[in-house]
Amino acid sequence: MPVCGILLSVINGLAGGESVFGAILRFLVTAAAVPLCAQYLPGVHMTDWTQAVMIGAILGVFYIILRPLLRLLLKVINWLTLGLLYVVVDAWLVWTAAGMLGGAVTLDNYWWAIAVAFVVNVARTLVGALTGKLRD
Repeated sequence: MPVCGILLSVINGLAGGESVFGAILRFLVTAAAVPLCAQYLPGVHMTDWTQAVMIGAILGVFYIILRPLLRLLLKVINWLTLGLLYVVVDAWLVWTAAGMLGGAVTLDNYWWAIAVAFVVNVARTLVGALTGKLRD
């Protein structure tokens, strides 16, 4: 199997079986959502657009790799919390990604991380609806 075929199958597997186009579009929307949230939400601040896009790209990688693993590990506990644990996990991923580039994007408190996670998830759901693949 050629290297390109292997890479495409890995990307397709990480994206949960959806098309590569849908996975790339979700990644791009996630990367774009962070600077847009910093522009329009009063509790989210950025110093530089390019670093904010980089933080969005880091968040996109977190959503592709870490988020499914965390959701798998916490599935039973999430059932007991009626789904609120997934909100905490998504906000933690946003908080962690924002802290990785040393103040390029700052959040006033954890509630703003929840707000950014909400915006990112709404944008990703809209992309899923447009590409024909809605996820849990």
